[in-house]
Amino acid sequence: MQTAIIVGTAGSGKTALTYALAVYLEDKNEDFAILNLDPGVKDSTLPYSPDLDIRNYVKVEDIMTKYDLGPNGALIASMDLILNYIDEIREQIKDFSPDILLVDTPGQMEIFAYRPTGPMLLNTMLDIADNRKAIVFIFDPFLCSTSPGSMLSTLLLAESVYWRFEIPIVHVLSKIDIFPSEDIRKILELAENPAKLLVYENEFFKDKIEKSPLLATMLQNEEILRKELIPVSSATGDGIFELYTHLLNVWSETG
Repeated sequence: MQTAIIVGTAGSGKTALTYALAVYLEDKNEDFAILNLDPGVKDSTLPYSPDLDIRNYVKVEDIMTKYDLGPNGALIASMDLILNYIDEIREQIKDFSPDILLVDTPGQMEIFAYRPTGPMLLNTMLDIADNRKAIVFIFDPFLCSTSPGSMLSTLLLAESVYWRFEIPIVHVLSKIDIFPSEDIRKILELAENPAKLLVYENEFFKDKIEKSPLLATMLQNEEILRKELIPVSSATGDGIFELYTHLLNVWSETG
């Protein structure tokens, strides 16, 4: 089995990318399944019908009512509670036994970047023989074009996710159909050359900030921050072939 775990900040386009990959795989007659790992998603916002659904075990609205929590607190609690059903979910995945598993995750990145629940949940749930895993981390062009600090934060977040899971990670720039091509080019260039954040500060970003010693210091670690992004549009399908090809290469390297 080959698994793609799709993560990113809220609104970055995880569900849309999951669906775009599913459409591509279906067109290729591949044997695949989708696991919805978001216990708070509404059916009306899902463009696909999940083959495996975490909401069969835990739902955010139920946790909100039971524990008198707000939406964010209930989602965190829900992800913790999913650990109680992890063996059942893993057996369900094994019974389904797809060649390719797409895992659509919730938008609260602290689950995967900071809290122990994320790695524990995914590592245990996907602990299946001959399962080759990769993370697809989505860069949202809205965040990447707001300020140098926002772009830097996204680069650091991607690095944090990698070190939490220590499995191959593929970086995607989403929504390229709704941004000017020149802006997309600049974001791709900045991701590959983060030191240029200081150069673009006064000509590209929507929010202006003063050059700071802290920003300059962080950019001294440019090699760690450097990312090659695959530009993708889930709406038009542009870049999906390139993303899938990259995933195949990553999966073959981990097999």
